[in-house]
Amino acid sequence: MQLECACPVCGQEISDLPVTILPERGMVVANGKFAVLTGSESLLLQRLAEVFPRVLTKEAALEWMYQFAAEGEEPEIKIIDVYICKARKKLEPIGVRIDTVWGKGYALALDRKPVIVREAA
Repeated sequence: MQLECACPVCGQEISDLPVTILPERGMVVANGKFAVLTGSESLLLQRLAEVFPRVLTKEAALEWMYQFAAEGEEPEIKIIDVYICKARKKLEPIGVRIDTVWGKGYALALDRKPVIVREAA
């Protein structure tokens, strides 16, 4: 079911809105609903959106998320699977799916590129 809403200016029905990610707030808006993610889940989803429609490997995700970590403080690669699992549980109710591409990594299963909205500092 695709939720429709109206433009606040002209009142025209708006449907098929893109998935919107607000990384600073840890929020994802889709189909007229929203989900709140932790900082790490939000970072990972942001990166998946940036590389969309390509596949994000676990290694690339780990390197990107912990690029400023001190040598030896980088967690095990399995943590990416944990973040994906937790994010999936929060995103499923709003209709956003993260697919596993076996032997490669993860990708967003969307019709079009999500919008990332950055807040001004």
